[in-house]
Amino acid sequence: PGRPRIKCMACPDYESADREAYREHCSTKWHQYNTNERMMGRQTLTEEQYLAKFAPPPEEVAPAEESAEAVLQAEAEAEAVSVCVVFRHKEEKWSHLFKVPKGTTVMDLKKSMVKPTSPSNDALLFSLKRGMIRPSHFDTIDSDETFDFYFVGLEEGRTLLERDERRQREEQAYR
Repeated sequence: PGRPRIKCMACPDYESADREAYREHCSTKWHQYNTNERMMGRQTLTEEQYLAKFAPPPEEVAPAEESAEAVLQAEAEAEAVSVCVVFRHKEEKWSHLFKVPKGTTVMDLKKSMVKPTSPSNDALLFSLKRGMIRPSHFDTIDSDETFDFYFVGLEEGRTLLERDERRQREEQAYR
């Protein structure tokens, strides 16, 4: 008997013989979709179901006079990523989907989550985590993500921002 196969907790029919193949699987859109669905308590899809649902339609011939505005709109959408923010309130699980430009920082995402008329400190009242890991305010969002929302209060929020600023300065000084 060989080594045990690695089973993916998010993708029902995926198994891998080695860690490298599993790591590659984890970067697929199928795995990311299933991870988000699982976090939301929804049914995940087998690879066959995922491909049937999301396979691109057969290529169609685009009209020659496609407007420049439509091209710019399509390019902007291609550069956008989806961010699902999950939070719990009174034993219920809620989520909200945000569309942000690829490369947006976590801090810019947090600012987009509060009302424009709110005090500027409101973005410090909460923290976002990927599982148990809190990304830096300066980390960029380059692909679809799911974050858990945690209320931390203004004092703790300021402490976290100051820590991230200090780490960023140290990293820049190291370079």
